[in-house]
Amino acid sequence: MMSTQVMTKLTEYLEENEQEALDFLKSIVNTDSFSYDKVGVNNVASKIMGLLDSKGIPYAVRENEEFGNHIIATIKGSKDGKILLMGHMDTVHPDGTTKERPFSVEGNLLRGPGVSDMKAGLVTMIYAATALKEFAAKDLCDIEILFTPEEEIGSPISRAVIEERAKDALAVFNLEAGRPDGSVVTARKGSAHLKIEIEGKASHSGAFIENGISANDELALKMIKIKELMKNDKDVTVNIGIIKGGVSNNMVSPHATATIHSGFWKTEDFDELYKGIEEIVNTSYIPGTKSTLSGGVSILPMEYNDGIAHLYEIVKKSAQEMSLNITEQKTKGAADAGFASSIGIPTICAMGPVGGNWHAVDEYMELNTFLPRMELLMRSVLSFSKSID
Repeated sequence: MMSTQVMTKLTEYLEENEQEALDFLKSIVNTDSFSYDKVGVNNVASKIMGLLDSKGIPYAVRENEEFGNHIIATIKGSKDGKILLMGHMDTVHPDGTTKERPFSVEGNLLRGPGVSDMKAGLVTMIYAATALKEFAAKDLCDIEILFTPEEEIGSPISRAVIEERAKDALAVFNLEAGRPDGSVVTARKGSAHLKIEIEGKASHSGAFIENGISANDELALKMIKIKELMKNDKDVTVNIGIIKGGVSNNMVSPHATATIHSGFWKTEDFDELYKGIEEIVNTSYIPGTKSTLSGGVSILPMEYNDGIAHLYEIVKKSAQEMSLNITEQKTKGAADAGFASSIGIPTICAMGPVGGNWHAVDEYMELNTFLPRMELLMRSVLSFSKSID
């Protein structure tokens, strides 16, 4: 057990720095960081680096050509091994959103684009880790903090970085928002993004319709058959997202495209779905059309296992020490936690402050959970470190 004196110092540090942490949260919420806006994401990264510098936490920067940079910060402990904390700096909100609806406080609710998904989580892990560095380093294994730039679009470049940084970790905490009921997440769906492209043949749709080959018609037939592949018993979902086709109203469509999103609990379930979609795409229901299928799995599912169960028990016990009632849940939304758990590393997601309505104009974070979730992460990291032989 941690001495009462040390725990008092840890909690006092968080309490004394709560307003500073809230001010920093306001600063990064009011900084646009759309996934495709490299400059915006790097502006958030710059603010984070400034905070890390002020806390004496060393870090490395990995620059990326298309997206924002990765930041990898490290706190050295006295015990073998490391714990990885991670979170994403990007949001789904385009440049200019923060001017339309900046950070605000409405009673117990904090508002603003990305306030709980997941900029509050970024602040939480920095301050929790800093407290541990200052007052409990001798009881810690190393803590590594990974900040990623493009989770909201499926982490196309971060998957490799997450797997690299997680492969030698003893545990991973992902700081996505705590669920609206306060629970943490011990299982998540994976997600896949696919695209169908169809070529037909243009012709005048009045005088020479018989000479045309409609890509739009072919796409419509394929869409109906693809939707029939949904597996309700396994909760494998299929959503047709963006549909484009044709040139003008009096021309038989020479080309058409559609995007597909799928959510799934197990990778093998998606593999089965993909084979079915592939067969439909490779079949020409209208002779003369040609179709191609691209894309695949973006984020792997976070599948529940014994390692996750053990880590959750540590989180739950830490919560009980604070007189918090923490529960666990499965959630359908995909997140980077799936990459870490899929390589066998015990992972808990949604350790950040409680929030909801993510990606919407009324997204919120519950202010009265800010400090408790910071303390919960701090206690959980410390308790896990102390459990290591």
